[in-house]
Amino acid sequence: MPIFSCAAVLFDLDGVLVDSTRSVDREWREWAARKGVDGDAIMAIAHGVRTVEVIRTVAPHLDAEAEAWEIENREAGSQEGVVVMPGALELVRSIPSGRWGVVTSGSRPLATARLQYCGLPVPEVLVTSDDVTQGKPHPEPYLKGSAGLGFPPAECLVIEDAPAGIQSARAGGMKVIGLASTYAPAKLSQADAIIRGFQELSVREVGERLIVTAASSARNAHLIFRCAGADDRASMVVLINSAFAIEKFLEGNRTNESELAERMRKGKFLLGHDESGTLIAVVYVELRGSRGYFGMLAVDPKRQGNGIGRKMVEAAEEYCREKGCTAMDLTVLSLRPELPPLYRKLGYVENGTEEFRPSRPLKDSLQCHCIVMSKAL
Repeated sequence: MPIFSCAAVLFDLDGVLVDSTRSVDREWREWAARKGVDGDAIMAIAHGVRTVEVIRTVAPHLDAEAEAWEIENREAGSQEGVVVMPGALELVRSIPSGRWGVVTSGSRPLATARLQYCGLPVPEVLVTSDDVTQGKPHPEPYLKGSAGLGFPPAECLVIEDAPAGIQSARAGGMKVIGLASTYAPAKLSQADAIIRGFQELSVREVGERLIVTAASSARNAHLIFRCAGADDRASMVVLINSAFAIEKFLEGNRTNESELAERMRKGKFLLGHDESGTLIAVVYVELRGSRGYFGMLAVDPKRQGNGIGRKMVEAAEEYCREKGCTAMDLTVLSLRPELPPLYRKLGYVENGTEEFRPSRPLKDSLQCHCIVMSKAL
């Protein structure tokens, strides 16, 4: 289950907060018929891209800016077929004011008309085609969005439905959740997580952070397990540091090859590969007498939400059970309040705390301790 910690959320509009597919298709095809342009060629590239850039691609002989003005004004004046996306209103209402915005490839009049027509609030930060010189997939639109909210790009999470928008956000240094409303999930592979609807997404405020959980319904991942060797350390470092990038309250990377080598002298790393042989998950396991311990659980961010974390926990438990352990322990940081509820679902209960001895310093003099959780095997 992918979990993101961020300061703010930026939404695309069409295909994310509102479903305008029928309206967009109708307006483009009517314009194509009037201008003698191939409507199918337009629709193949139109989603997530500024109108003026679509026209420059399919009809370079026309005055793109004049034609774009005509199309978007017609769209703004007719919202027939436009509906709010299920769960969109509830989702934006769950985010504090000033902590979310919209970044769209449409014009400001069009975006405002669609938001109001669908009963959605017009956010304080609304970046449109009128505000940028280069549209998606260039990073300028989302960089303007993060600047408008007053947060660094890395502190903003983006919700997008189109490959061009995903590329734009990632080029700007932002994490992205892909919403498979306009394109199939396979087309959104550059996103950090993929959901099929807002029923799979939740946002809650924890202190000054927003914790966004993407509970994907696709849970059919098949894993092949083995114990790690010295030759695996380089690939493990990349995976673990990528997965633990969520820990913004700690300086630097989560681990390095030297630290992994030290841990491998005391315990084992179990690796989870998919059927193609790609490493997608890691968990550290250590035997402590009759008790087992696991930690440093890491899942490739692009593969989260498929039940992989649960499978890795089960593999760690089975390894320790086979070694004669009768109980399993783990520790989570108090600055990761979203984790204890997840482990409670797997049968773990909190039974104490430990001092936190970080291998890298905490930012801003934060206070943190380890929460010990245990389970009988």
